[in-house]
Amino acid sequence: MNKAKSIFIVLFLILINLSLLHVATLSWHSPLGAGWVGVFVLALPNFYLFVWMFMGRRARTSRNLHLLMATNLMGIALVLTDPGMEADPWPLVIGNLIFFGSIAYVFWYSHLGERNNALLNEGEKLAAFDLKTLDGDVFSSEQFKGSAWLLIFYRGNWCPLCMTQIREVAGRYIDLDRLGVKVALISPQPEVKTQELAKRFNVPMTFFVDAEFKASKKLNIVGESGVPFGLKWFGHGEDTVLPTVLLINQHGRIVYSDQTSNYRVRPEPDQFLEVARQKLRGAEG
Repeated sequence: MNKAKSIFIVLFLILINLSLLHVATLSWHSPLGAGWVGVFVLALPNFYLFVWMFMGRRARTSRNLHLLMATNLMGIALVLTDPGMEADPWPLVIGNLIFFGSIAYVFWYSHLGERNNALLNEGEKLAAFDLKTLDGDVFSSEQFKGSAWLLIFYRGNWCPLCMTQIREVAGRYIDLDRLGVKVALISPQPEVKTQELAKRFNVPMTFFVDAEFKASKKLNIVGESGVPFGLKWFGHGEDTVLPTVLLINQHGRIVYSDQTSNYRVRPEPDQFLEVARQKLRGAEG
């Protein structure tokens, strides 16, 4: 199923981009009929959604993207009421592909499955696992003890919402530091990709590589075939990690856990900052 998702997202992005290009080309030669206008109305908001995510404005969207769904309905209505449908069926074909592709993206592709991982519940001790530092050293999760840590398991540099989430945390680093919270950013992506990412930030966050998915497997958060198809040719693997945010106290006990079931829905920094204010100082081992 995840393999199908990795192929779907690439094909859907190609579809909306080619559709916009084709509509733009047609509009240069003659006025657009209702069907092609409908294709434009369908493709443009979907295109903008991905542009907006890559612009890094926010690390989250609404779960069901109601505004996008409303414009999808407007677009498909124009396509279906096109009086020239019999002479030119392509708007109907392309319009339906975009319409149902958008629905699939929102309600199928974005959904990570129901996550109820007992290992990550609040109050649990963090399971033991090993990570790799950017210096090539082995770092045991036992070494987290003695300080409070915010652990962010992110999918990779290719994920725009992950990158925005990291920038948000970097922007609140002073607030976290005042509360005695250190930040660990963990990804199973190749070490060279994590090194590239670490160079972008001047705040003292610690980047780790989850080599061979040792930590992800221990915590049961491996996202099999979660990397979009084709990115392995750009130095990425096929598997990734399910986006997860944990806040642990100085004893290694989880005091906050976000196991999002939708990759577009991420916690606001204020959520774990408030937990840190309330729970860390009085947390017991």
